[in-house]
Amino acid sequence: MFRRPKFEDNIYMKMFRWAYILLLGNVCLMVTALPFTASVLLLAIDPRNLPAFFLCALFAGPVLMALLALLNEFKEQGDVDPVAFYFRAYRQFAARGLLYWLIGWFGILVAVSDILFFAALPNGQWVLPFFILLAVVTTALSLNCWYFQVRNPEAGIKDVLRIALFYTLKKWYFSLLNTILFAAMVALMLLKPQFGWLLTPALFLGLIYLNCGLLHKQQQTS
Repeated sequence: MFRRPKFEDNIYMKMFRWAYILLLGNVCLMVTALPFTASVLLLAIDPRNLPAFFLCALFAGPVLMALLALLNEFKEQGDVDPVAFYFRAYRQFAARGLLYWLIGWFGILVAVSDILFFAALPNGQWVLPFFILLAVVTTALSLNCWYFQVRNPEAGIKDVLRIALFYTLKKWYFSLLNTILFAAMVALMLLKPQFGWLLTPALFLGLIYLNCGLLHKQQQTS
């Protein structure tokens, strides 16, 4: 006898719920990253505005880590109250999210500044790969730190940094891929903010999360 599917078993309702969770996660990120959101919406993409962009981007660490924690909870439990959990994760991981992000933020700052400087010098292009590598390694390290801390919330900072650095260097191809995804996410947020803020953060961070999960399955730090 045909049994009418329940609401929670309907694949279309599930997909709508998943889209709802991801969309609200992006909205929460947009609200809590207000300085960076305002800089993207109000400032033109111009080298003269780089100091303002970098200063505002400093606040991105806690909000991105909170969104990563939301994605982790969603994957583990299959459902989550996005707004309540996001702000709970933000309070829990704000300090460490900022600390880990300082690594990538400073690496990108040094890399971009030196690339602009050396690109204007004769034969300066020969040193550009070094600064690109610096940006890739430091950004990947920040992403891995966020992931391992979210997966092991009780782990100490030194343990997280150690395991994150190990896999950043050992699994360099994942590091490169995650950095490209992160750069693409930021580029879309800058170039197409009307779509970039509402659609890309949870999507690209979700891909980064899945890639980090392949670094070492069921990794536990002590």
